[in-house]
Amino acid sequence: MTLAIVIIIVTLLVFKPAFLNRESNKESVKEISTDEVSSASVLIKTQTVKQQTLPLTLQVYGEVATGRAESLSFPQAGQITQLAIVQSQPMHKGDVIAIITSDPAARSAYLQAQTALEFAKRELPRIKDLFALQLATQSQVDSAEKQLSDAESALVAQAKLGGAKESVTLTAPFAGVISSVLVAQGDRVQAGTAVVQLGRTDNLRIQLGIEPVDSDRVHVGMPVVIKSVQDETRNVATTITEMQSAIDPKTQMVTAIAALSANNKNNLLVGMQVEAEIQLDKQAVWTVPRQAILNDDKGAYLFQVLNHKAIRVDVEKIVELHQLYGVEGKINNALPVVILGNYELDDGSVVREEKR
Repeated sequence: MTLAIVIIIVTLLVFKPAFLNRESNKESVKEISTDEVSSASVLIKTQTVKQQTLPLTLQVYGEVATGRAESLSFPQAGQITQLAIVQSQPMHKGDVIAIITSDPAARSAYLQAQTALEFAKRELPRIKDLFALQLATQSQVDSAEKQLSDAESALVAQAKLGGAKESVTLTAPFAGVISSVLVAQGDRVQAGTAVVQLGRTDNLRIQLGIEPVDSDRVHVGMPVVIKSVQDETRNVATTITEMQSAIDPKTQMVTAIAALSANNKNNLLVGMQVEAEIQLDKQAVWTVPRQAILNDDKGAYLFQVLNHKAIRVDVEKIVELHQLYGVEGKINNALPVVILGNYELDDGSVVREEKR
């Protein structure tokens, strides 16, 4: 018995270190395995997804223009002796635009008509006196009266043609902006020849360029929000009032017009560049934060989480509203959407969620 006990004690002393080393190695292996799992996962932040009805919009750009321009002209022929304006110049009602010197022929015709009238005025009483003395016939009296009437009409006509004055001043009939200058100083023009085009500033028009592919989606009456590119505080809400059906050869765009009334301009000025958001329709879409959407060669996509794994879901961006995207796709509303950390993910990546 004593020998057996000695053998057992010796055996324990020999093999105990090896046993302890084996147990220590097991624990080390277990700890490494845990670290590897932790380092292989990606830290993310998620958010629930929900469906909302959002307005479908189209973003376009354009320019503030005057109201419809009117052509201004002189009623008589003559020579432009002073041109007091340049293109795009703002005008107040009554401001001088141009001065014309009447055509010598028109002036001469007016003076002749004036002389004829004075003669007719003297001739009629003389004929009536002769008629009273039975030295003239009724026919002669009637002829003298007709001559006076014709002379008065001729003088009025010549006055309308500009012969009554040596020079005539053309002034702005309303407040506006010179949209185009059609003559030069020194030009001789005929009666009724357009000198300038003056666009109204009491009622402005916003000219918006629509891509031809989108033109069939835009219709008269659609709401639109206009804001200055330089100053977003200058913004107004209005509607599309006109939609042209041809492509502008200069811009290669289809022009849409949004009219602004005098009390709905919010300091928008003629010539100012603007951006516009046209509301096309409304649609029910899945709404997610902008940062949740990624893009690659296959298009837009996002990640949802199922059993601590990232699942790629391809989506189509339908509408953008502030910091949200409205999307369509095979989204499971029971699964959260990854909104942070998604740039590090692949389909099937192991994830761990940030503690809230």
